[in-house]
Amino acid sequence: RRDGKEQLIKKIEQDAHDNEVMYWGCARAVLDALQRHLNLGDSEVFRAASPLAGGVGRMGEACGALIAGVMAIGLAYAPAKFAAEKVSREDPEYTEAIVRAHKFCEKFKEKFGCLRCHDVKAAVRGVHYKEYTRRDTIEAFEDHAKCGDVTGPAARLAAEIILQPTELFRAEIDAALEDLSQVRKQRKD
Repeated sequence: RRDGKEQLIKKIEQDAHDNEVMYWGCARAVLDALQRHLNLGDSEVFRAASPLAGGVGRMGEACGALIAGVMAIGLAYAPAKFAAEKVSREDPEYTEAIVRAHKFCEKFKEKFGCLRCHDVKAAVRGVHYKEYTRRDTIEAFEDHAKCGDVTGPAARLAAEIILQPTELFRAEIDAALEDLSQVRKQRKD
């Protein structure tokens, strides 16, 4: 069983890498691999990830591969709608999605040293491209395959978090729910 899980994670990682190299679009590359292999979401979710490439609309901000991993965690664990008469933070499903997303972001930052697209690109390429000058765009294009070195590991990290049992996150989920309960109780007193 463990071998099957590891093989699945390796396939997700490889597909996310290959998607980026072949088709471009880091968020879509990661999300497609996670969606196909873990049966998450639909084509509308995939389409929604399209403008996240290049750090959201090529602004170099939050890494699209990171955002796609968080989206996949949300698809796997977050509730599909607001819980009646509860703020989101009182909903155990919502809280579990947040806890898992936080863990994913920590792991991503451990791997790449940052969460911001331009900084991630500089870390894997060894150089920072502005991407809006003609020369930098050509050099970045020629160096593009290295983005697969981000999408593959990002998809792997997200898959590992998604496939972990809830019990591994139970203490953090319960603590977050208890903290909110205490705050509400103090406000009533």
